[in-house]
Amino acid sequence: MEIKTKLYKGEHEVKFLGPTEDKPNRHMYYVDGKRKTGVTTYIGIVDKSRPLIFWATELYRDFLLENLGTIDEEIIYRGCYLHSEKKEDAAAIGDEAHRWIEKYLKGDSPDMPERKEAQVAVNSFLEWSEKERLEFVSVERVVYSKKHDYIGTFDIEAKKGNKRYLIDIKTSNGIYNTYYMQTAAYVKADEEESGKKYDGRYIVRLAKETEKEYNERIEKKNKSRQMKGKDKWDYGPYQPFEAMFLDEDKKNIDRDFKGFLHAKALHEWNKETDLFFNKKK
Repeated sequence: MEIKTKLYKGEHEVKFLGPTEDKPNRHMYYVDGKRKTGVTTYIGIVDKSRPLIFWATELYRDFLLENLGTIDEEIIYRGCYLHSEKKEDAAAIGDEAHRWIEKYLKGDSPDMPERKEAQVAVNSFLEWSEKERLEFVSVERVVYSKKHDYIGTFDIEAKKGNKRYLIDIKTSNGIYNTYYMQTAAYVKADEEESGKKYDGRYIVRLAKETEKEYNERIEKKNKSRQMKGKDKWDYGPYQPFEAMFLDEDKKNIDRDFKGFLHAKALHEWNKETDLFFNKKK
């Protein structure tokens, strides 16, 4: 996939090279022929390893429990690679739902996804957008900040009456604060380039699991807590859809953008000083 556009009244040509069949992980930006770093790459400097460690160990636990009585060397080593296999599968589910929504908002009539997790995500989005009576202005649009030299692609620009909102879609089991930085960076870049003003941001979280899968996961979490001598935790009911408005306080966008700029600076410092990275070059 390749997208070309011109920004800043035609002053700069932007090119985005997205995934293809032979390059499924490709995600590259160029401005006037020069490679640029994207918003999500900068945010990647923020440490999110703690929940991933819990997820990976729980995955291994369940795998071993399923193979009790037959555990051998092969089973042990297979379990070591489960996290990478499952992570790729989860990402594929999110991509499937996102692709469907993108096509739908562009006026196509895509077939409903086959995976049940993706179906949950899609149906939840349709119900919410109909209820909110949103007018979709643009979808999957590239934005670039000349002032701070970063680039990225946001999901949806929408209007309700005279108010303008940026909507970012996430297929995940929770809403994380790195999403705040990401959406603030998109808003600031678009405001800088176009002169538009946004009235706020929405994070739309679409569940990637069924209610049964959610309940089974929570039951295992609480069983683990009890074995540690802890009380059960009320994780709340299953929510196939969640829309969080981030800007009841108008100062939040500036707060979150400041966090993004700090992450960008840390990423650049790390890239410059990381001895292992520089040895690889």
